[in-house]
Amino acid sequence: MLPLPELESRFGQALSGNPVGELSICSNGLTGAQRLQVYRNNMQSALMGALRSVYPTTERLVGEEFFAATAHAYAKANPSHSGNIQDYGGTFPRFIHSFEPAAALPYLAEVAAVEWLRLETAQAPGHTPMDLAALAAVPRESQPGLHFRRQPAVRIFSSRFPVLTIWEYCQSVAPKTQLDIDLPGECVLFARPALDVYMRRLTAGEYTLLHRLAQDKTFEAACLEALEVEPGFDVEQTFAALVREEILTGFDH
Repeated sequence: MLPLPELESRFGQALSGNPVGELSICSNGLTGAQRLQVYRNNMQSALMGALRSVYPTTERLVGEEFFAATAHAYAKANPSHSGNIQDYGGTFPRFIHSFEPAAALPYLAEVAAVEWLRLETAQAPGHTPMDLAALAAVPRESQPGLHFRRQPAVRIFSSRFPVLTIWEYCQSVAPKTQLDIDLPGECVLFARPALDVYMRRLTAGEYTLLHRLAQDKTFEAACLEALEVEPGFDVEQTFAALVREEILTGFDH
């Protein structure tokens, strides 16, 4: 009799289709190999279902057959390591990027990344809006040195492809225009000010500002970098909008 940890390890390898040593499975109407195949089929079905639920837009772009083949290859190479099926599939966009059959669709991995970021945003903790009275009480000379915090659900993503345009196009049941993949790349903001995930495009200045604030840059330093990439960037208007949208929710001196 094998020790339990080794038995579990071998059973997990067998489910992934890897050769294992001794693995005794009781037979009762079905052979051990047939019983193992039942488990294997159930596992593959669960992983495929998880990927389909997270990446519906990716599937729509390539069709059910191609998506199933890609998801099967991913599941075989990336077994689940969590008891929570919602944790599965975070590296799927990276897998697509290196998946040779998808090489003709260079935007596909980044659209998949948008879908995973939507999931992360949906599952993030809640937040409390900015304390405007506390912010107003900060002396004017101290304001440039503030460090602003984003709501936990916020994600930002910069792509060389029009990923949000592609995602929006795929949500339409019957698009009236043809999708233009050659449009300029887009920066996307993900947030959850209420119950639903909210996405919108960011200008280069907005993206830089949020990115630098996330790196704990001071407000002044982040604004200066935003002005470098987007001359004429309206700091005051942008800051007001980010507070109003509850993207920025707190600050530290």
